[in-house]
Amino acid sequence: MPIMLKRKDGSITRFRNAEFIPAFYILPKSIIDLCGTECQVIPRNPKLLLASWEAIKFVESDLFLEIIMDSYHYLIWPFMMPGEKREIYSGYEPAWRLSYAIPMWLKGFTDAGYLPTAKDFLQNAPYAEIGYVSEEELSAVLSVVVPGVMAENNLQPIIDIAKKYRCFEDFDYRSSRQKTDFYRQWYHTRTKHPLISLECFMEDYAESHDGEEWEIHDETQDFEEHVLAEIEVNRFLETLTDKDRQILELRMKGQPLEEIAERLGYKTHSAVLKRIRKIGKAYEKYAGVDYGFSEKRIV
Repeated sequence: MPIMLKRKDGSITRFRNAEFIPAFYILPKSIIDLCGTECQVIPRNPKLLLASWEAIKFVESDLFLEIIMDSYHYLIWPFMMPGEKREIYSGYEPAWRLSYAIPMWLKGFTDAGYLPTAKDFLQNAPYAEIGYVSEEELSAVLSVVVPGVMAENNLQPIIDIAKKYRCFEDFDYRSSRQKTDFYRQWYHTRTKHPLISLECFMEDYAESHDGEEWEIHDETQDFEEHVLAEIEVNRFLETLTDKDRQILELRMKGQPLEEIAERLGYKTHSAVLKRIRKIGKAYEKYAGVDYGFSEKRIV
């Protein structure tokens, strides 16, 4: 039930953020000192808080709520995610968001008997200053409350699933070992087979080739070059005599020079070889390419 407050004009309205007042009073002084000078307007005597409109105004502000949420997130995280640095994660990471569910955690404090409700606290608090709780004392309380809240709300399976299936949004902009491991896993080992992503392959290629970029081979270009080469060869063949074309066709089919000579009426195979070299030289001149016919490197 919300705490109601009588205003200066006589109206009675809800006391905004009053449910977080007990949580403020158990924050260690070392934490409060980091939250800015605005916190100093809240007296250590809860009875005086209700008599100070300056303090009431601050409690109802978004800044007060932000201080409570940030402080408890900071305190809860080590017990919720032991060994994990919270700075490496973003506000989208599931454990991060759960650690900001302050009403859930404060209910755990209340259920365990470490915090009274705001109504009981403001009504029954003694008319005296409340001393500061040390970080060690609060850590001892958190070591009991956090596991209890996690068990009651079944949070551990959520955290485990989030760890197993990380995504880019889980991480902060800063570099970290966990972020690096995630990137490597995402790009290299997210399949059962040892595949590598195209992006990583291109990066590795550039590193090992002095920055030279790797390009995907264009098979369409090979096809075009093949077609153009065939056209050029066919045009050259049209310049040959019928007998020369027969020599080339038989030789390309693997026929020995002796059989070609016998079939086409040459006395010796040497004559056939001379014709082949002559045709080769003619093609070199036609195509403008040296294939070695002049030096007799090709038979």
